[in-house]
Amino acid sequence: MKNKKLKAWALNGLFICAALLSSKDLFAQKTGSDRALPEFEAQYAIELFGLKAAEAHYNLSYTDTGYKFTQSTRLYGIASVFRNDTVDAVSYIDRIGDQLLLQKHQYIQTGEEKNKNREFSIEWDRSVKPVKGTISGIVRGEQIDLQSEGPVWEALSFQIPLMIEVNENVKDYPYHAILKGEINTYHFVLTSSREIAFATKKYQALQMVRKDPNRNRQLHIWLLPELHNIPVIIENYRDGKIHSRMQLETVKLNNEKNLNSGYRYR
Repeated sequence: MKNKKLKAWALNGLFICAALLSSKDLFAQKTGSDRALPEFEAQYAIELFGLKAAEAHYNLSYTDTGYKFTQSTRLYGIASVFRNDTVDAVSYIDRIGDQLLLQKHQYIQTGEEKNKNREFSIEWDRSVKPVKGTISGIVRGEQIDLQSEGPVWEALSFQIPLMIEVNENVKDYPYHAILKGEINTYHFVLTSSREIAFATKKYQALQMVRKDPNRNRQLHIWLLPELHNIPVIIENYRDGKIHSRMQLETVKLNNEKNLNSGYRYR
């Protein structure tokens, strides 16, 4: 297995190099409480060359002011024999008025690849519309001091507004992201839907596609509306071919029965 290709997804977890989302009236949708999303635990298999190379674990829990979202990625199988890299990340998102706003984010990576860590916080000025944020912290060993007009996310927390906002009646989703210490705008398009089998049941899934305007790369994310838009498949394309893939293995929503894909890797 080639180490460089393994790093691309096995070390960075869910939605690496993905677009990140801004929010708009995120609490317009309800789940029977004042929360737009349920608490959940999910495990994904990260596949390279058709083999499971890593596991990514995600946990969304409630805080007094919003959400805490954590990620833990570990190598799996033969990949763990040659490397011991790990990724741990946490994001805190607060509900402020009718919006969700990212407050803090920390990302820690161990292993051979250095200088990937990041930690920053955001101070929001809600006296103006759209809100403005002052972002300060350390990214890849460099001090950052950024200004954001409107909500901004990063590679972990953006899953929250994605799950809340996407629906079959809206096609275009432009978003803002802090990636590699800079704020950029990304664009997802809802392109299609199809049936996907998961946990002995067939679900209608929505496909979101993000095209890289500078390189021949695409990110395809399949969401399950019936399960609060939990991502079930994430595919990373390079030069028209699948480079890496993530697939939902298990998920538990609101401490209900664990849903398991039933798939077993060799």
